[in-house]
Amino acid sequence: MTSSNRAPQVAGGRIAGFGLAALLVAAAAGVTGWWLGRHHAAPRTTLPVLFKAPQYRDLINQNGAHVASDRFDGKVQVVTFLFPYCNTFCPVVATHLVGFENMLAGTPLARRVEVVAFDVDPGGSGPRQMRAFLQEYGWNPASPRWQYLSGTPAQIRRVVTQGYHVDYQKVGDTGSSDAQASAALAVGGSDPQPIVANPLADAAHVDYDITHEDVMMIVDPAGRVRAVFDQADAVGKAQLFAAVRAVLGAAGS
Repeated sequence: MTSSNRAPQVAGGRIAGFGLAALLVAAAAGVTGWWLGRHHAAPRTTLPVLFKAPQYRDLINQNGAHVASDRFDGKVQVVTFLFPYCNTFCPVVATHLVGFENMLAGTPLARRVEVVAFDVDPGGSGPRQMRAFLQEYGWNPASPRWQYLSGTPAQIRRVVTQGYHVDYQKVGDTGSSDAQASAALAVGGSDPQPIVANPLADAAHVDYDITHEDVMMIVDPAGRVRAVFDQADAVGKAQLFAAVRAVLGAAGS
């Protein structure tokens, strides 16, 4: 995605996907996002309003229940974007978020925070695959604290790309390094990607990839985006916990 499609406060993010063999290495490297700073530091305590998070109705969660954006009124949302067949950044992000939720449990913040993920493969996967993905990385799909949302391709495009300014695209998994590099550049970068085990992907053998930006956002209780992490897989549970506390402290500003 070109910089002109981004909100001006948000730096270009990395991509994540399944099957980009030419771009895979043992560890991920990339450009540190503006909010992370040179050492992936948590967002500063005084947080500006970046943009208004999109509103939506009738999306479907991992259990087939209908979810609207007003469900999250009054709560902090940790928002991310996942491809169920991904074997690069998405499993790492999911694992970190499970650790974050375990850290929240038993604290006063537990009832004030929800994780909201959007399925960037609405045409090829749905609640069954979303449940399986969550289970693989340690999450109970029945938990109400994680809403993994999908819908029609048009609905998800409107929310993810038009609303959150996060680009994604479906590409053929041809194995061509030139084709994969071009697809990587088309959505904002070509950072190397690590391979992470994903039994769901291994069993499905899908012949396509969803390339998308490796982004995580914090939305405050009023529905405003207050922090953007352009390397979501690099955000550990302690850093995320500190960011959520900062957002709660700045929510009234």
